[in-house]
Amino acid sequence: MRVKRFFGADSRQAMRQVRDELGDDAVILSNKNVDNGVEIVCALDYDGDVKPTPRKFADALKKADQGDALQRELDDARQRIMSGATFDTGGSENAFQKKARIRQLGSLSEGYRADMPKQVARFEDYSPPAVRSNGNGLGNDQVVQTLQLEIQSLHNLLKEQMREQDEIRNPSEALVRRRLLASGFREVYINRLLKLVKIAPETDNKTAWQLIIDRLKSEVQTLDEEFIDKGGVVAVLGPTGVGKTTTLSKLAARYVLKHGADGLALVTTDCYRIAAYEQLRTVGRILGVSVRVIDENNSLDMTLKSLRGKSLVLIDTAGLNVRDPNLKIQVNLLASTQARIRRFLVLPATSQARVLLDTYEAYRDAGLNGCILTKLDEAMHIGEVLGLVLEKRLPVSYLTNGQKIPDDVQLANPTSILARFVRDVERSEEIKEL
Repeated sequence: MRVKRFFGADSRQAMRQVRDELGDDAVILSNKNVDNGVEIVCALDYDGDVKPTPRKFADALKKADQGDALQRELDDARQRIMSGATFDTGGSENAFQKKARIRQLGSLSEGYRADMPKQVARFEDYSPPAVRSNGNGLGNDQVVQTLQLEIQSLHNLLKEQMREQDEIRNPSEALVRRRLLASGFREVYINRLLKLVKIAPETDNKTAWQLIIDRLKSEVQTLDEEFIDKGGVVAVLGPTGVGKTTTLSKLAARYVLKHGADGLALVTTDCYRIAAYEQLRTVGRILGVSVRVIDENNSLDMTLKSLRGKSLVLIDTAGLNVRDPNLKIQVNLLASTQARIRRFLVLPATSQARVLLDTYEAYRDAGLNGCILTKLDEAMHIGEVLGLVLEKRLPVSYLTNGQKIPDDVQLANPTSILARFVRDVERSEEIKEL
């Protein structure tokens, strides 16, 4: 049983509060006069068939009083936070209190800035003693959620103020940070990058940006040779719609033009879509290469053993949503064979950063050897996909920029990737100025 107290100047006002909050079916447990008015105690989840014992009634009142006290404390803390004041947690000075005190002094010490990430982390993990010790379950989840939202707001405010200080202290570095953020790079990578590239406060904007581009060019990892020339068994992975089958078709045609059709075989593990197999079979017929399908009658291991005489075997995997339970089956299928399979993740340049990150996380445990960037011709900006491959240090093997087979595919190199990135940044800023 849970109870709640209602106070009013008289019985009429107190009863109106009860009716407004609990309705006409509220169960009144007590009604008595108190200082400055009337107190009514009601049951919130009262079972009429079970008579409350004095002990249960006392425990419920105690819990209600604790909940009311906690709410008053939180309301008071919230008002103090909104007014910019600090509040006593019963312990040592926390990160927000220290930040507020430094702000009152009108400056940010470099020592504090250096220690800021650890302090913010401690503050984000902080929960008031009243919430930690109160085990009665009276709305504590909502209380903690409210505090977390307020703490996050304060954290964002602190970060914004630090950025403002950065712009004053080092405007060129601030410009670089804004450009990279606007391009889709994640802040965690930007911070790492700016630690490697020391931009002096007196550096002009053009020089600072060139320093970053030069560093990014050295950060991009690409393959020195085409894997179709190296041979072996290669699988392309990725969700549906990223361009796996089209990319594999381009690579197959590229191989046939250079080495002939005899040394190539195509394999598909996509038993979910008939169109996927038909598309690949059509490509195989045009190129004059054999196409195998993996199903309940044809295991991957046995199929690859039968193709040991081929110089190159290209495997087209099923395109599945990253949350599809069958995705794990596809990944495990590649691991079930004794053959050494190199795995390349197909990433479309048209996808958003969050989608790209989810895709990478879904396929990361497959043992990726690199990636293929697709749909560059459709992308307005390649910053988001570039930010991911840089942050995850994922080697880029090929770039595709159209539907033509085999023309619209090329071996990736850092110079061409960064040149495209710079053009995208310049075009985006020109659009903003219009």
